[in-house]
Amino acid sequence: MENVQTAIQHAYDARPAEFKNSILDALNDKIQNHIEVKRMELASSLFKDSEEVASNGEEEFQSSSEGNVDEEL
Repeated sequence: MENVQTAIQHAYDARPAEFKNSILDALNDKIQNHIEVKRMELASSLFKDSEEVASNGEEEFQSSSEGNVDEEL
């Protein structure tokens, strides 16, 4: 938000080059924030998928081992 306020001040002071740079800085900050959020969402979804696979594998192991115990008795 600081870059936007700075850009407004540069526009008010009629300094187009500084205005442009401030706007570009503000846009870059927004883009970096968005990329970071997407990275965290992706990592979260990958972690969730790996947890589901691990829990499904454990359930299958338990049910198959219980079946073997019943057959032996």
